[in-house]
Amino acid sequence: MKRSQDLDGYMRIHEFAKKHNVLSRSLLDELKGKGIILKSHMSVIPEEGLAFLNKKYVSSKKNIASSKEQQVGQMEKNKNVSSVRVAGPAQKRSRPVRPSRGRYAFKLKAESARIAKAEKEKLSLIEAPLIVVAMSLGEFAEKTGLPVGELIVTLLKQGKVCTINYILSADKVSELAATHDIETVVPVSHKKKAVAKEDEDRGLGKNTGDLRLPVVVVMGHVDHGKTSLLDFIRNSRVASREKGGITQHLGAYKAETSHGDLIFLDTPGHAAFSKIRQRGASVADKAILVVAADDGIMPQTIESIKAIKELKIPLIVAINKVDKVDKTRLEIVKRQLTQHDLLPEEWGGDIVCVPISAKTGEGISDLLEMVALQTELMELKAVKDTPAQGYVLESKLEKGRGPVATVLCRQGTLRVGDFFSAGSVKGKVTSLTNSEGGRCKEVGPSTPVSVTGFDELPPVGELFRVISQESYRRERGEKQVRSSLSSRLASVEGKEIVPLIVKADTNSSLEAVLEGIEKLSKEGDRTFFVVHSGIGNILESDAILAETTSAAIVGFYVKADNRALSYARKARVNMQVFPIIYKLFEDLEGRLKKDKKQIMERAKIGEALVLKVFDIKKLGVIAGCQVREGRFSAAGEVIIRRGRKEVGKGKIKSLQRDKKVVKEVHTGFECAFLVEGFEDWRVDDTVECYLEVPAS
Repeated sequence: MKRSQDLDGYMRIHEFAKKHNVLSRSLLDELKGKGIILKSHMSVIPEEGLAFLNKKYVSSKKNIASSKEQQVGQMEKNKNVSSVRVAGPAQKRSRPVRPSRGRYAFKLKAESARIAKAEKEKLSLIEAPLIVVAMSLGEFAEKTGLPVGELIVTLLKQGKVCTINYILSADKVSELAATHDIETVVPVSHKKKAVAKEDEDRGLGKNTGDLRLPVVVVMGHVDHGKTSLLDFIRNSRVASREKGGITQHLGAYKAETSHGDLIFLDTPGHAAFSKIRQRGASVADKAILVVAADDGIMPQTIESIKAIKELKIPLIVAINKVDKVDKTRLEIVKRQLTQHDLLPEEWGGDIVCVPISAKTGEGISDLLEMVALQTELMELKAVKDTPAQGYVLESKLEKGRGPVATVLCRQGTLRVGDFFSAGSVKGKVTSLTNSEGGRCKEVGPSTPVSVTGFDELPPVGELFRVISQESYRRERGEKQVRSSLSSRLASVEGKEIVPLIVKADTNSSLEAVLEGIEKLSKEGDRTFFVVHSGIGNILESDAILAETTSAAIVGFYVKADNRALSYARKARVNMQVFPIIYKLFEDLEGRLKKDKKQIMERAKIGEALVLKVFDIKKLGVIAGCQVREGRFSAAGEVIIRRGRKEVGKGKIKSLQRDKKVVKEVHTGFECAFLVEGFEDWRVDDTVECYLEVPAS
């Protein structure tokens, strides 16, 4: 390429690879074996490296050509035929054997697994704040040490019916942690990390499966030519259809180029759309930063640079509008890039800068070639034969189609008829439309597609995943229950709730039971909350709901089937059936009193005077006392006073009366005891005993 002609005749890795029809990766590995370590395909080959490669590849071609001439000469000399066609090895084109990508991928995967394991072990030894990412309720309980039942009740008060396997979104994790005063830390692009962890758990790593198309996000300041660049590549006229001449949505397109198919994400450049730019960068494999040569680095350019650096994705700078400015402007733009730690390759850095014109097409072929070379080194792969998962890039309501979302899958194949979830929104795929507007029955990884079939409009940036029909029905049912609970919880706000499931034999019986429960709930600061009520025997589904909501089940004149009884025993669900209605109400009234949490306070329960001090070897210093007021308890704590001054305190270690270990000693009796952490006893010391007792 022309850019390397001014480097004293040296060549870059990708130029030598293209000239001799070999992989850039092969050349980097071969030079590394000779002790010459280069960063990437854009690195300049040093003199000794170039001599080594020329000797290997150029000499081998000359030897093959010489061998071919000798064979042809020998055949002509024999004159067996009037016209001879050279056959065999001499006819084949000389091409070095490519290294096994599978083996390289395996080594890389093994090394990544080893590093991940070491980091995990390291982190386990450090007591750190809770990282805010999507996780199950069970994982949250395990990481925070809080009881699962307590968390379920907390969520129930917020109108959310959850099981131990319920997946909490990152926002809900942060909210739940704040409720329990737990310190948290929010990572950059937590959604992308959550998907990466799910990929790892399912064995869907970056370097596993089949090769996939790269996802390239195009970023930059408003009116610097991002959409015009994509227009030229796709031979379309999207920019002319944008209101105000600017991109105001996140566009996803598949483009066929001479350097292979690519997936482009077009982001808006206006300052108001910073979240959209962040979302586009978080799902991309690489980025093209478009900088107008006449404007240079602008505010949204700086913001884009920060986003790209935080996500650590490869970057290529496209300096646009070179047809409008003098060539000196290119050097000015490059100088501005260095102020943001982006050193162009021409100045000894690793940032590829390609001058282009989205209007005339100048330099765009070079830009696409650079993208293709980076893709070759990244070896992007994805597993196709697995349920699809990815991101919701954009969503909107369309007339006649309802909620529609642009989805980009990271792994798997998405098909018409698949059931899916996107956060709290569920649905079934009814149609798939590609970026050209054509209908399709299925799409693979890295292919943007418009999906219809959402139950409601999904939030952008949510994780999209295909689920089973059973999971779809269960999660949809739980959502309906949560919606119903939310409206009913508003009426009991401010009271501590006791969840309850009620079953009766007839409608009239159920009505009478519910009215009685309502009357009981009006008294005191605690109330029953009826999660579900119904007619008929208690079923297994009732037991499952009771476990989910931490509710008790009461039945009036009904029975529990065997499966319900078995599940209730296994899950330790409180289930009772009553044949007489006043017995049911007596039990419920007792539950409110029994379940009421008792407030405890620390109170003085007794006072004693030290009469004698005993120092016993291997045991310690013992105080012999007489209880003058109240009582002394073996479970209590004491405060020792000498006159009016407090000289010590501690927990009673052993309490004895008449050489017998006792639990309590009352007024008028003598006793002896040891106190943890205190031995400086003196006669006439006053000892006060304190204990946690129910508040009056």
